[in-house]
Parts: sequence; structure tokens; C-alpha cells
Amino acid sequence: MNDEIKVLRRLLPYFVAGKRKIGRKEVKRVVNEKKYKIPLWKKYSLSVYEAAEYFGIGERKLRQIAEDNAGAEFLLEIGSHIRFKRELFSRYLDEVSVI
Repeated sequence: MNDEIKVLRRLLPYFVAGKRKIGRKEVKRVVNEKKYKIPLWKKYSLSVYEAAEYFGIGERKLRQIAEDNAGAEFLLEIGSHIRFKRELFSRYLDEVSVI
């Protein structure tokens, strides 16, 4: 929560002065950048957003892969959230020729 407050305080002058319109998505992006304390290549599992950045595959395509391979070893489902086990998904990508 402290990170969000710091970011919002930093962005507040832009809202007040009307210098630039900043939406919720941009605030979330800045806050999420602060959360990457562990590098992506060291994480056990990646969110759809992180996997898209790491593997260079679009988020929509990753969600489609997860839907087509429900129950696969490289998927980790936490409630309604999908996470990709980084090493196992990397092996899966090595085996397939077309995504």
C-alpha cells in the first residue's frame, strides 16, 4: 500500500495542474513496476502479463493456450487466476512447432 501512495503522490501534481491526463491503467502499471523485486527469470510461476513479457507471446494467445491445455502440467490455477510454471512452459514451447 505504501508504494501506491508514493506513486499517487508523485502523480498528483499532474492531476491538479492538468498537465497530463493519467488514467487508472497507467497508475496500476507504475505500481506494478515496483512489485518486480524478483526478476522474472527467477520466478517459479508467471502471471499471464508476466509470461507475455517473458516469452514474447500476447496475453490473448496465452489465455487461449491455457484454455486449450486445461489441466496441463505447466499451468497453475489459483482460483480464477492462471499462472504459468516458467520452466515447464518453456519446455512445452520447445516441443511445439506452431502456437
